Amino acid sequence: MVLYNGGRPHIPTPELKQRVCDLVMSGAPIHIICEIIGIDDDTLRKHYKFELVTAKTVAIERIGKTVYQQALDGDSKAQALYLKTQGASQGWVEKQVIETTTADDTKELKDKLKELEAKFERDY
Repeated sequence: MVLYNGGRPHIPTPELKQRVCDLVMSGAPIHIICEIIGIDDDTLRKHYKFELVTAKTVAIERIGKTVYQQALDGDSKAQALYLKTQGASQGWVEKQVIETTTADDTKELKDKLKELEAKFERDY
């Protein structure tokens, strides 16, 4: 039995289990959870193994379900997010296009910039 805090054994309560779940779901690191709960790493892992293993998955499932429902309800941002994260195997991937410029393009842009700067100086 691991003793801490003046030699008293740690007794996990439903409230502490929920607190650990909430902290894991929010992304808190193990050492911070230990500080907040007031136990060491070994005690946390011994008494809250289930919460440490499952809480993040539960959070992702809840949020994923919400995003999915929002997408079905017509929220275009939720639809895009869902397809970007879940639709890759079906061809829904975001493509990046890299445009290059030639020396002629660069000269043309510089000339246009000079023209606009001159116009700005005349008008103001």
